[in-house]
Amino acid sequence: MGSSPYSRVVSRPNWERKSKQSTKFGRYFGKFEAKRFSLGLIGFCSLILLTFFSVSKIFNSSTPLLDIGTKNEVERNNFRNMEEISVLKESDSTQSDITTQKQQTENNVNLEIDSANKQDIIISKEEDNTMLDNDVSLENNLTIESNSSNKQSIVISATGEEIEVESTEIKSTLTCDENSKDEGFPYARPAICEMTGEITISPISSLITLISSPDQGYEEKKIRPYARKDDNLLPKVKEITIKPVFRESEVMQCTITHEVPAVIFSVSGYTGNFFHDMADVLIPLFLTSYQFNSEVQFFVTNYDQKWIQKYQPILGGLSRYNIVNLDRDKNLHCIKHAFLGLFRDRDLIIHPHPTRNPKSYNMLDFKKFLRQVYALKMSAPIFVGEQLHKRPRMLIISRKGTRKILNLRGLVRVSKELGFDVVVSEAGGNVKRYAQLVNSCDVMLAVHGAGLTNQIFLPPKAVVIQVVPWGKMDWMATNFYGQPAIEMDLKYLEYNIKEDESSLIKRYPRDHVVFKDPYSFHLQGWETLSSVIMSQNVKLNLRRFRETLINALDLLQE
Repeated sequence: MGSSPYSRVVSRPNWERKSKQSTKFGRYFGKFEAKRFSLGLIGFCSLILLTFFSVSKIFNSSTPLLDIGTKNEVERNNFRNMEEISVLKESDSTQSDITTQKQQTENNVNLEIDSANKQDIIISKEEDNTMLDNDVSLENNLTIESNSSNKQSIVISATGEEIEVESTEIKSTLTCDENSKDEGFPYARPAICEMTGEITISPISSLITLISSPDQGYEEKKIRPYARKDDNLLPKVKEITIKPVFRESEVMQCTITHEVPAVIFSVSGYTGNFFHDMADVLIPLFLTSYQFNSEVQFFVTNYDQKWIQKYQPILGGLSRYNIVNLDRDKNLHCIKHAFLGLFRDRDLIIHPHPTRNPKSYNMLDFKKFLRQVYALKMSAPIFVGEQLHKRPRMLIISRKGTRKILNLRGLVRVSKELGFDVVVSEAGGNVKRYAQLVNSCDVMLAVHGAGLTNQIFLPPKAVVIQVVPWGKMDWMATNFYGQPAIEMDLKYLEYNIKEDESSLIKRYPRDHVVFKDPYSFHLQGWETLSSVIMSQNVKLNLRRFRETLINALDLLQE
């Protein structure tokens, strides 16, 4: 019976033991050879199995056998696969997660990053069916960098190209025009600030907060939102503070959120005077808000219900939303775009400007807007002689206070003799009713003052006659009403009275400074100018003034 490493040892007879002893070493050597042969056989079988599985794996691979070729090529492809997996691997992943993540790369890969920057970036990548696309997929590996100050992201490809990823937050901006001046009108344009981003308006504390970042360098601003720069107005106009903050935790939770821009302004200052109502509030408000096509929210400080009601057609034409009273409202308002203050140009004038008037509106646009909100019908004055028995209509604006026309009846008589249909009326009262009266006239005549502001209701090509009082008033007359009339496509005439047509001749002797050097009163300030020069009445030299009326008729024939 042959021996083997697993055979059982049995006892043998004595006669065999001696004969076997001589071959004991041989038998031991035989056992050793059999054992080595068995181990070799097992190793050979294992090698065959390992080779079989390796070849099977190669044939089952998605990469063609011809492309693997060499050991170096296989190692390079394995290295590329590992680089793809490394894009997905998190820092705390265990080795066992690699297999799962590699399986995920064969499908769409979604990387969702929701960090302290509060942004979501989704990167989707589909692998091709073959390993030949590994070179392309390697170039598509992405690195994501985030800028925490403005919540913007940059995606950097393996080739070094930077790609901007759309941010979920609008970067805040704060732009203020605080030093705007105009030759001849150093007070005309006060400070105004425009903001975009995360904005809150707290009426009860007169505070606007703007979420920004420290590197933007915004400073706290205090603005009085009235569209005239005049130190005398400062105590009257409520001050609003703009405060940049760097964390949302510093802002209280909003109670009202607005989806439209906000315009914040005051109706204090010189309002109550028709000239200042238009020049300081309504025209600047048009310039600031008309671009939004009524989709704008007004916030009013120094709130005056009577003033708001008086100009409701204009306010309602510019915004379809109820006005927020900044003096009493207790809500906290959230908004994305806001203006604190109003853009303005010179008095009753709008010129194109890259920042103050980027839409290039003008006074004709404003007049067209007024025609709509007040339902003004007449679009052109009469052409004298075109219609038989049709007389041009002239409005004489009378005054009860200062700068009255003392010989008003004589003026009416001469005007009718020349062929005018004359209407005498004092400005004021119901704005819509008076606007329609002015719009029905071909000529408007008035002594220098707020009543001349009503020329904004005249039809284009109508005639404006300004009677200029004594006392070097030509500069004020031209800038306040003469040049604006031309800007409104009106025909303008000016009549400057002489010394003997002024009531000042009865108050002061001929050699008084008021006649010798009237400009000195201008240099002493508005109060002095108002108490002397602006307090006079006029008595027109009707023979001399007749020529001005004839010129008006001539202009209606052009």
